[in-house]
Amino acid sequence: MKGRIASAHLLLTITYNILKTGEPYHELGSNYLEEKQNNKELKMIEYLKKKGYTIAPSEQHTA
Repeated sequence: MKGRIASAHLLLTITYNILKTGEPYHELGSNYLEEKQNNKELKMIEYLKKKGYTIAPSEQHTA
């Protein structure tokens, strides 16, 4: 039942936004979340540079 309600809510939200903006629906893509994370990191780096910090790439990758 929760799944049905969640699916219905998603469809109603999509429909509302299509009617509101008049633009056709398009999928964000399979790598949307990865790109969003990368953009967030780049914005953070630019923000820190504006504040006067020096940013250097690290060899370690954290989880």
